[in-house]
Amino acid sequence: MGIIVLNILADASYDLLKQDIPNLRPRSDCDITYLYQEHRKLRKHAPTNGWGGEWQKIQVTNIAIGDDIERIRLTRNELQHSRAAELGDTRFNELWNILSDLLKRFDQHNKPARLYTDHLNEIAAKTIFAHEVQSIENEILGMDISVEIETK
Repeated sequence: MGIIVLNILADASYDLLKQDIPNLRPRSDCDITYLYQEHRKLRKHAPTNGWGGEWQKIQVTNIAIGDDIERIRLTRNELQHSRAAELGDTRFNELWNILSDLLKRFDQHNKPARLYTDHLNEIAAKTIFAHEVQSIENEILGMDISVEIETK
């Protein structure tokens, strides 16, 4: 999920901020942490429960843009600060659903030329899960491989 998804989230956050700050630095110079700080300073899209919330305090029904800005921050923090190299399947699916819904709302609000959800779905089509890799490895290990060498 990692880096690619974080880039989509940063794009959505940047595009939202750019609507209110025309002279915003270039997207390549903006990470999620910087964008979050700028949204807080702007105070236009306040989250339902205020800034700096935790996953447990954000309800599924909290769908204001500010709530989604918080979800972006929390996702970034979870992925960047995780001690494990990978997410479990359950948490992966939870995050995927959260981000899919969030990006649908950003698609409607920002109206990007290329929908964020299209980009996310493209990534989903390319995602290989650990159990799929294991299955492929098992198939390869179970194959009889013979090589013929032709000499002239």
